[in-house]
Amino acid sequence: MKSKIRIAIISSIISVSTASLQAQIKFGAQAHGALNKSSFVIEGESPDKEWKLGYGIGAFAEIPIMNSLSLRPSLNYLQKGGKMNHDFSVEGIPGKQKAEIKLEYLEMPILLIYNIGKESSKYYVGAGPSFGYGISGKAETNLIVEGSSETVYYKPFTDIEDGGLGFKKFDFSLNAVIGMRVLERGMIQLGYLHGLSNIENTDEYKDNKFKNRSVMVTLGYCFY
Repeated sequence: MKSKIRIAIISSIISVSTASLQAQIKFGAQAHGALNKSSFVIEGESPDKEWKLGYGIGAFAEIPIMNSLSLRPSLNYLQKGGKMNHDFSVEGIPGKQKAEIKLEYLEMPILLIYNIGKESSKYYVGAGPSFGYGISGKAETNLIVEGSSETVYYKPFTDIEDGGLGFKKFDFSLNAVIGMRVLERGMIQLGYLHGLSNIENTDEYKDNKFKNRSVMVTLGYCFY
């Protein structure tokens, strides 16, 4: 009889704790505006780089851990990439290369959020890893040699032998954010995504490097 009572009490505690946790978990949607300026190295040289606009959309969950800490995993569609200008010479003949690359990813950041002051604080900071998987993209390269110009288009994640750039699809990054909550359910956030993976590290282009870098502004809304 005592054992049955003990089991009933434990079951009740687990049920209450689970219900309480579920009630505290928040789900939401978010939209990103991105300024992308990726790190290029071509044949050991760093070309001039320019900003390229991108955007993203996704969904997130915010899971309380303790006191001022929470965990925020999310799944997003996100555009990365960049622009570059590169001067080169072939057999003494000077040339210029301009490239614009748009990369489309499924991106999953997992952020540890620290709410400044308390859990319901208006301001927060966060950091954590981000895992990206390339799903599509487009690269436009313009070559200018002796006044002649030629534009070539590539699919970045397609193998080189099939006419692509052979970029690696997996991209590992570090993500840092700072933000504030507005009107109870909304949030405005500034973030930086620092790619650590050299996605152009191929046998054909061993001296080339391409690492994603993004500055993002995010608007989010929680559905309680």
